[in-house]
Amino acid sequence: MTGRPDLLRRKSFLVLIAMLCLSSVTASQADEALKADEIDRLLRGNTIEGSWSGAAYTQYFRDDGQTIYLQANRRPEIGRWRVNSQTDQYESWWEQTGWNGYTILRTDTGYGWQRGAKTEPFTVLSGKKITW
Repeated sequence: MTGRPDLLRRKSFLVLIAMLCLSSVTASQADEALKADEIDRLLRGNTIEGSWSGAAYTQYFRDDGQTIYLQANRRPEIGRWRVNSQTDQYESWWEQTGWNGYTILRTDTGYGWQRGAKTEPFTVLSGKKITW
């Protein structure tokens, strides 16, 4: 039995190191919430492409607070947008829903809208990239 406690200690130590490494990788890959000023710079005057509940869309954010949302085979929707500096959230207004707030996350693949437990992915295109 000589050496077995030492072997167990070494194995335990290696397992602990592996767990610490894994947790630091997971933490560094966690989605990061953007602050209000970052959201404004990200969206103002730019276009995004994304997927909302599995449906692809394109959306343009005008400097004056108007936003245009386009989805294939649907009429364009005109809404409003703003950034709430007290909550660090993007807020949008649509005729059918009124104002709603969303957290914007920086993800491994781009960005995402978060409301509740669900995150909807999107990427940013510089400038106005929509026509209809």
